[in-house]
Amino acid sequence: MSEHLKSKWPFYVGGVILFLIILFEAQGRGDFSIFLQASSGLWQKQNVYTTIYNEWYHYYYGVFFALILSPFTLLPLYVAKVIWLCINVFFVYRIWKILSSWLPLDKLSKISKTIFVILSFVFISRFLRDNFHLSQVTIFILYLTLEGLYLISKEKHLAGALLIALGIDTKLLPIVIIPYLLYRGEWRALLYVFLFIAVFLFMPSLFIGHDFNITLLQDRWLLLNPANQTHILDTSERSFHSLTTLLATLLVENSGDVYALPIKRNIADISIEKLNLVINACRVILVALTLYFLETMPFKKSKSQVHRLYEISYLCLIVPLIFPHQQHYAFFFIFPAITYLLYYTVYLYFNKETLVVSKNFKMKKMALVFILFLIYFLTNGHLILGEFNRYYDHFKTLTYGALMVVVVLAACRPKKLLLGTTELPSK
Repeated sequence: MSEHLKSKWPFYVGGVILFLIILFEAQGRGDFSIFLQASSGLWQKQNVYTTIYNEWYHYYYGVFFALILSPFTLLPLYVAKVIWLCINVFFVYRIWKILSSWLPLDKLSKISKTIFVILSFVFISRFLRDNFHLSQVTIFILYLTLEGLYLISKEKHLAGALLIALGIDTKLLPIVIIPYLLYRGEWRALLYVFLFIAVFLFMPSLFIGHDFNITLLQDRWLLLNPANQTHILDTSERSFHSLTTLLATLLVENSGDVYALPIKRNIADISIEKLNLVINACRVILVALTLYFLETMPFKKSKSQVHRLYEISYLCLIVPLIFPHQQHYAFFFIFPAITYLLYYTVYLYFNKETLVVSKNFKMKKMALVFILFLIYFLTNGHLILGEFNRYYDHFKTLTYGALMVVVVLAACRPKKLLLGTTELPSK
């Protein structure tokens, strides 16, 4: 065996295993079948936002996204899903490359860097599995968001804005990036984002007719409107997880969850109107907390690459929390925050600068590891102890795990890494 093969064989073996997993996960219909049915329906002048697919489900994504999927409709569903999942592998690779490029990896030894990489993917393994199993678009949306921001940071405003706009048009989640670009004074990028959003909204008129396109846009808004009562009592499916779902189960005794276990979980019983006020107040708090993570005055650049990752991590983290109707796979958006926190932890444990420590340093390190372990269990319970899935979903443990990430992220500020300090942040 040549030296090249000896050094590369783990990658070849890993690639074969990954492809076999893709072949396995591509079985069944999954959500990708809904996307392709909607894509086919568009050309037949079918209203894809009033049609129910696979007996239960709506199509919520953009008209333009349905159109660009048209080539997949010419293929057998299984082949189309295999291709889509292979493309998603590339998206995951690029997401990781972007996140790691914003971290000072040179501060880690080879062993600690390996531990960091392994732990990062172990922590989000449940969300990778869920997205691949259902052939979802969450990985695609996060890729568009991060790649777009990465390109903008490299002064490639047009390309970066195009990707972010495509993400927003496909699924509204990256819309949180618009105020971020405004705060950072990225005027050119912001202008291009609005321009491309308009293009993606109205370009389908060239193919399906303007009147039909306008009707689709109006009906899509009716589905997405956050004022809908279905988005306030956001419990129509057991697998929903978000701030709206959690608060509905905690504050309303009969929240309309037909899958609820006969185990009490509410701590109050308030009206729908008051619940709406509480939900919106909590959303405002999470959004306002962004200022804490930005750390600089408006219209100034990020202090460093690490700061950029830190603030973007928070923006991505709150996406599945503040938006209603979120399934478990949407929490793949916590990947940037988890990556940052694991780097922070590994750095504290393995960097030589941590040899000079304060009296409470060891205890604080242990506390951080314990909290991260708890977060891992809350967010990955479905993967490691699946027999208790109905209890995790009943009590919305995934949402609690994401909220804990918010708290830990707020405590682990990047200036501690940049200064090479040995002290964990105190509250």
